[in-house]
Amino acid sequence: MKVLKFVSVLCLFCGMLSLSSCLGDGGNTLSVYSTGSIFKTETGTSYMYIDRAGISVTSAELQSEDFSEGDRLLASTTVDFDNQGTQLASYIYNATISGIHQFDCVDCISDPSVSTFVSDTLPTLYTIEPFINYRIDDTILTFAYIKYDVESGEDGSLKLVQPKAYNAEAKTDTLYLVYDKKNAKNSKTSDYISFKLPQYPLDTDINVVIRYHAETSNITTLSGDETSKYFSFTYNRPESLN
Repeated sequence: MKVLKFVSVLCLFCGMLSLSSCLGDGGNTLSVYSTGSIFKTETGTSYMYIDRAGISVTSAELQSEDFSEGDRLLASTTVDFDNQGTQLASYIYNATISGIHQFDCVDCISDPSVSTFVSDTLPTLYTIEPFINYRIDDTILTFAYIKYDVESGEDGSLKLVQPKAYNAEAKTDTLYLVYDKKNAKNSKTSDYISFKLPQYPLDTDINVVIRYHAETSNITTLSGDETSKYFSFTYNRPESLN
């Protein structure tokens, strides 16, 4: 199954970046529960580059799914480096990959009509700081978050909005993470979401304004007021784009 539904708020995040290795007694393994991105070989075979772990992996299950290049996944992965057999390609390791969950990866929206920050309040952000990944053709910003379930109709949504034109002289940009909770009920759902950032022409300091219940999160922000907080990131333009 390409997408697995979560039944617990905590189960999605409790194992994030839980790395272990056994290097003695002939063992050389790596286990990680983490996000990653799908890429393709020249022959069109899928593999996943694991965020932060910095390795590429594949499996029969991963290759059998109809993933597109750039898709974002969360999965449990175990690599036995001592028993690789025939590899798909250099530095793409055979692995056991299970519990695959695909989550959204969408564009940041440029909308000059948004003059002020207006957003419903996310129940919380969770476990890990939002983080940037530099990929082959784009740069993405990923959040782990909790949102409200809805009584009926359309699900709530998150979008990342660029309200003003990029200030190249100041080398700064401010983005709004806007949450629409729709017809919410008390129950909550956890997930990840990634946004494709603008391809800034220069190294850039980015502030992302978010409204969420900070008292229920284990993440602290750099600054904010009673209704909104912001995270700061530095976009380092890849040399391949210069």
